[in-house]
Amino acid sequence: MLRDINFYITSFFISGICAIFIKLSRGNLFGINSDFDILLGSSPSFFYLFGVLSIVPVIHRKINVTTYRKYVLFIMAGGILYEMEQYWTSMIFDIGDVIATIFAGLLMLALHQKKRSSI
Repeated sequence: MLRDINFYITSFFISGICAIFIKLSRGNLFGINSDFDILLGSSPSFFYLFGVLSIVPVIHRKINVTTYRKYVLFIMAGGILYEMEQYWTSMIFDIGDVIATIFAGLLMLALHQKKRSSI
């Protein structure tokens, strides 16, 4: 299903471009409606994590699928810890960012449910 390395490279670049575009333009777009504001506020967290998870198979060419799932869970846990750390520091904590981080990790895990020896 996802054996082609081009998927991961494309996913990495599209995620990065989308995250940067939304991050730079969302200040001008806030106030349109509350649902759209929540999407704009949390989508960079999704795109950053999905992009980072997409680059792992590019770096490790023949990574084992079970090892990759562990990478996904480990990186997702790091992203959640970063979001939770914002609660205790002077940064802005948003539960939408936590949900977007979890969603990105779960989506990547769902894309790798097929039983294969390597990606």
